Amino acid sequence: MPLDGQEPEPVFELLRGHWCGEGTLMGRPARFSMGWRRHAGFAVLTFANAFADTTGGVVPVLSAGAVYRMSAERPEAVWLDSRGVRIDIRWEASDSTLVGHWTAPEETGRTSYRVRSSAAIDVLDEVRGPSGWATFGTASYRRVDGDAIPPSGQCPPLD
Repeated sequence: MPLDGQEPEPVFELLRGHWCGEGTLMGRPARFSMGWRRHAGFAVLTFANAFADTTGGVVPVLSAGAVYRMSAERPEAVWLDSRGVRIDIRWEASDSTLVGHWTAPEETGRTSYRVRSSAAIDVLDEVRGPSGWATFGTASYRRVDGDAIPPSGQCPPLD
């Protein structure tokens, strides 16, 4: 149980584990990796993405980590990434969806995690521009057993 006495939102339990994804990033084919674990009332996310090249390999783009307070009473998180950017997140959740509304120094956006099953998650990344919301990333993730990462660059390393 979290230290603040509040039960965690159920979606955080569904997210727990290691996930590999495929989709698009800024209009290009991409690979994604995310891992979620829980600790003392927090959900800790590790994340990486990479562009897929024509030979089946990947070109790393971004690595990040985030810490989510799992209580709906204080729905907040902080994201730090390899660009040196800190992003503040306010989130909302249902039993199977987590939406993070984020604010970075030069942009605002939202990331939606939709759990389709115990083995599948869809993620949509959007940024707010002058004309409204614009998608910059989509991914369909599959659960990976244990801590193993598939070979051949299918899933960017989290380290």
